Amino acid sequence: MDPKSTPLLTSPVNFISKSEYAYRSIRTAILNGVLRPGTVLNQADLAEQIQVSRLPIREAINMLAQEGLVRVVLHKGAQVTHFSPADIQEIYAIRKVLEGYAIREAIPHINNNLLESLEEINRNIVGYSEAGDMDARIEANERFHLLLYRPCQNKKLVELIEGLWASYPKKFLWGVRGRAEQVVSQHKEILEAVRRRDTDSAEKLIHDHLILSQEAIKKMKSVLEGDSANYSQEQGGGQHE
Repeated sequence: MDPKSTPLLTSPVNFISKSEYAYRSIRTAILNGVLRPGTVLNQADLAEQIQVSRLPIREAINMLAQEGLVRVVLHKGAQVTHFSPADIQEIYAIRKVLEGYAIREAIPHINNNLLESLEEINRNIVGYSEAGDMDARIEANERFHLLLYRPCQNKKLVELIEGLWASYPKKFLWGVRGRAEQVVSQHKEILEAVRRRDTDSAEKLIHDHLILSQEAIKKMKSVLEGDSANYSQEQGGGQHE
């Protein structure tokens, strides 16, 4: 996919500044595979596509570099970070620890209204899957998790989890056959444990939920280790499930 031929604009609703607008636009393009790993971020091209000056682009790139989605290479400028399979597995290992702890801390503060909201988000994932809308499905899945942990009364923990969620591309993992159905089913089990106030079960279910299957690991290696055909197919649709 040619990033120059693909609009990078995102909706300007609720953005605080041009820098944040540029940051959100570039970040979305990276996470959705429009800007591929290794892509050199040309500030002039990005400024033209996002319709801002170069200053917000530079500030956005600096923010993305802090998150790890972009790296600055001497004499080459800024490039989209290339993630190895080991990088993703390390992130998942950290997520298991933090999110398992977060759900234990959150359960006493989760009320019925929040549970209903989480159940609705989970139903939406089903609808997005049936419609083949992978981007909406990924966004809904992230919203489910972050909303689930937010009541834990530990702001720093939530910030760490949100930072991890923001730090790596996710689209290729949803190309595994049956992934959407598995996610929705596991979400239901997690919510049932939360309703019972069963912290031990909820923590175990979160841990199980974050174990990458062998098929997911195989697909991840295929995509991240440079199989461009697989990468292009994976970023294109989500019709593999």
